[in-house]
Amino acid sequence: MVWYTAAIQLLRDSGLFRDVQIQGAKVRAMLDETRFLDIHFDPTTGSYSYALIDLSLPYPGDKHLFGWDDFPHPGNQSLHELASFPHHFQWRDADGNWLFIETSFCGNIEADIPTVLEYLRNFVTSDDPGW
Repeated sequence: MVWYTAAIQLLRDSGLFRDVQIQGAKVRAMLDETRFLDIHFDPTTGSYSYALIDLSLPYPGDKHLFGWDDFPHPGNQSLHELASFPHHFQWRDADGNWLFIETSFCGNIEADIPTVLEYLRNFVTSDDPGW
């Protein structure tokens, strides 16, 4: 089975998104006009990224609000000290700086997406994002 088949089904079944589709090499799930979840996955390496994008953010060139991935972010010592490195969850603080914490994710799409969906559901229904 192609990796995105299960991802698309899980996203559609969640009822969170108004549209879910493949765009190039990623799956994009639209929450609303300006916010969407992008999922990238490389089945040959297991490298992954789940990112909530918000086009209304003021940061030039980077509209990521939060997400999980395994990118090592060279030069960020705090990330390299995490027990789960390079796997991590990241979000922006009030000043727009990236903060990182450990995650149990390891690139297993079918196991990770339910946690992503639970987090997103809490995020979109709460005034407090929980970090």
